[in-house]
Amino acid sequence: MGNANRISRRHLLRNAAAIAAAGAVVSGAPPASQAPASSSGKSNGRPRTLALIGDYAHNCDAIRVSLDRLFKELDLPIDCTTNYYDLSKSLLEPYQLFVCFRDNYIFPNGRNLPANSSQGAFAAAEYWITEEQGQAVKDFVTSGKGFYSLHSNAFLSRSSKNYRDVQGGVGLNHPPLRPFKVRIVNKEHPVTKGVEDFMVTDEQHYTIYDKDPKNILLHSENLDGLTFEAVLRDPKEGGPEASGPPQNLGAISISGWAHEFGKGRVVFTAMGHTIHAMWQPEYLKMQKNAVRWLLKLT
Repeated sequence: MGNANRISRRHLLRNAAAIAAAGAVVSGAPPASQAPASSSGKSNGRPRTLALIGDYAHNCDAIRVSLDRLFKELDLPIDCTTNYYDLSKSLLEPYQLFVCFRDNYIFPNGRNLPANSSQGAFAAAEYWITEEQGQAVKDFVTSGKGFYSLHSNAFLSRSSKNYRDVQGGVGLNHPPLRPFKVRIVNKEHPVTKGVEDFMVTDEQHYTIYDKDPKNILLHSENLDGLTFEAVLRDPKEGGPEASGPPQNLGAISISGWAHEFGKGRVVFTAMGHTIHAMWQPEYLKMQKNAVRWLLKLT
């Protein structure tokens, strides 16, 4: 993941996307979610969720299908959007929970690279999030709302200090799809209560958690002893795309946490590159627990 330039075409993208119907906020399950949200963030008395979804590596339709099942089984309304540039205090205001399942990159000029490019697959990438948007999420949670960060979303913290502060950590890198075991390291937390360790074939994301280690819920371990060697890209070590010699990150990674932030709550879980991973029975159980805890329904 090579260096990326700051956004320089936001206005153009905003105008183009306004024409595209695919980016509109779309109501999901259950059917009653078609009812408008009130100023309290509830629809028909139920707390409403907004999900910002989809990036170059994660199809928004697949994410929406997986989230629709989750919220249908919880009998809660959810709206989905792909309009990252609309993320703001006013967009979040009608909601009680914000779900984010997208990373920090956009490719306004496509992903085609010059033949002599030495910057890797992300040479054409730009960041989309602004510190103002990061602050909007931070204020949303501080006021007492919930924030569920999923899978690739940990990488968004590379591009915003405010976002990293509320999310609580940052994604480093990951190997290709491979089987690993997810171990519950805190079985007493409401998010993991009743959830058993499970196997999944997915991207094993390696992350840093900045806050109290007692908030860590999950570790992932490759039982075959396969490690992962990568260049670390941590904003605390020289900027959003700091580079250096490859480091061996081992076979075990931090894969989930939950913490209080202001009056609100935050959960991150790293699995989810495929629907198969999202719908792994124990993981789906954990996602339900997470949504209930974030909405203070338990």
